[in-house]
Amino acid sequence: MNPPNTHQEECWISLILRLAIASLFAAAAISKWSGGLAGLDGIVAYFRETFKDTWLPVPLVVFQARLIPYVEALLPVWLLVGWKLRLAWVITALFLVTLSFGMTVAQKYDIAAHNFAYVL
Repeated sequence: MNPPNTHQEECWISLILRLAIASLFAAAAISKWSGGLAGLDGIVAYFRETFKDTWLPVPLVVFQARLIPYVEALLPVWLLVGWKLRLAWVITALFLVTLSFGMTVAQKYDIAAHNFAYVL
């Protein structure tokens, strides 16, 4: 009886997880870059409105809003290429945590819960 090839199984699991998260970010990026929310200015306006009654500083909210479309476009490529994968996963998790934290501060708990589920 031969022992199972765990390395091969790990490769498949890694590929499936990378495809899943990459497709999530790619769909979000395509939506934003194709004119969803009226472009970058629309994204910034949405975030300003969402966080206007929170304690988060406006410059931080605007910075995050401007960064999101780029991160959502770059992360899928990075995850699918597989270069420095551990760092890619750390950056992905940290990005999702910042989104989740923000949505929690804005009391959008349903969105935050989905983002935290992606982190897991």
